[in-house]
Amino acid sequence: MSLAKKIHLREGEEIIAIVRRYLLVYLWRYFLGLAILFLTAFFMFWLFSRGWWGEVLFGLGIFIGLLIIFSTWFFRRHNILAVTTERVVDVQRSGWFDEEISSIGFLEIKDIAVRKHGVLAMIFNYGQLTILPKSQQFVLEVDALYRPQRLQSLLLEKSQIYRSNRRVATAETIYNNFLKIIPELSDQELEKVLALTTEQLEINDEAGGES
Repeated sequence: MSLAKKIHLREGEEIIAIVRRYLLVYLWRYFLGLAILFLTAFFMFWLFSRGWWGEVLFGLGIFIGLLIIFSTWFFRRHNILAVTTERVVDVQRSGWFDEEISSIGFLEIKDIAVRKHGVLAMIFNYGQLTILPKSQQFVLEVDALYRPQRLQSLLLEKSQIYRSNRRVATAETIYNNFLKIIPELSDQELEKVLALTTEQLEINDEAGGES
């Protein structure tokens, strides 16, 4: 299943960025899998000389090594943070058959925090990103992100752009709806609108003259 279908992109919504956990955090698992494969291969002839139980141990060693490597690749690939034009979506895969998808719209974001904990995190510049929603029903936390402050800046920038566009769209909607109801207004209501419009035009002229 594609990511767009998984997170149910809305009409007009696009994916801006896809962020995965820092590869460096997973390297020890790859090394562990490779070490098991190496040791199994190193003792291959000795194991085969032991009979059936040696062959079983050899097969088990190969299986475990490959499983560790594949599972490390699989879970890193499928645990992602997607940034769209409208929201932030966290896809958390904690098991082979256990997946959780959480999202926070840009209008719901209250604050975005970054934390780097430990010597390795400071040296290699990775850390945790925490997104606090206004509702405070849940907190979206993503660990082991490379240069989390860069993602923090991106989210703040896109959030501001989205809110600004939303205000413009709302103002345009109000204006268009107002134009539609003008024929339905009474003479008294139209006179009031005219008076307010004339007053605002005078204020604009004064402001333009001063500038």
